[in-house]
Amino acid sequence: MPFLFLELPGEIRNQILRLLLTHTTPILTRSFNNLAPPTPTNLGLTPHVLLTSRRAYTEGLSILYGENTFQAHPSYLTDVVFAMDPGRTVTSKLCVGMIRRFHLRIRLDCDPYFGMEDVKRVFSGAEELEVEVFRASWGCGGYGSLDGFTEVRGVKRARVKGSVETEFARWLEGVMESQFEAGVAPFEVKNGERYWDR
Repeated sequence: MPFLFLELPGEIRNQILRLLLTHTTPILTRSFNNLAPPTPTNLGLTPHVLLTSRRAYTEGLSILYGENTFQAHPSYLTDVVFAMDPGRTVTSKLCVGMIRRFHLRIRLDCDPYFGMEDVKRVFSGAEELEVEVFRASWGCGGYGSLDGFTEVRGVKRARVKGSVETEFARWLEGVMESQFEAGVAPFEVKNGERYWDR
C-alpha cells in the first residue's frame, strides 16, 4: 500500500516538512584570518519535496522561507538575499516576502549604501534579526553605519555582535525589540562621550 503523505494530519505533515526544509546549522559568517565570508556549507535540506504536489508546495514554501535564516546583502538589504551561497540568491518577490529571519554583516569603516528608511522598512517586524558588525581594525570607523537600525521596531529576537561594545549592542537590541510606538532614549556612554565618538 502506498504512503499517502497528504492524508496525514496537518500537524504531522508540517513536522515532516520542517525536518526536510529547515536547518539548524549555525551560519558561519567569518573566518578569523580574513574579512571574507567562508565558503558555503551544505545545509542538508530537501526542497524537492515541494515538487511532489501543489498542496505540498503551498504548505512547504512558507516553512522553507519563513523558518530558515537568510543573509541579507550588506548593500542591497533584502533585494539580494541568500541562504549560504551569495551566487544563489532568492529572486522571487513572493519568496522574499515570506522571509522573516535575517542575518546581516555590516562593516563599520565603510559608508552604508542604504538609508535609515530602507532599514526601517525592510527589518521592522521581522521574527529574527542578527547584525554582525566588523571593521578592519578596532577604533576604525564609528557606529554611523548602524544608525538605520535605531529606527527598526517590532523585531521578536534581535542580536548584535562583533566589533561593537557590549553596552551599545544590548541597547540596540532593546531598541529593535521595542514596540512600534515606543519612544527610546538615545544611547549615552559613560563620561558623557557619545557612542559615535569612539
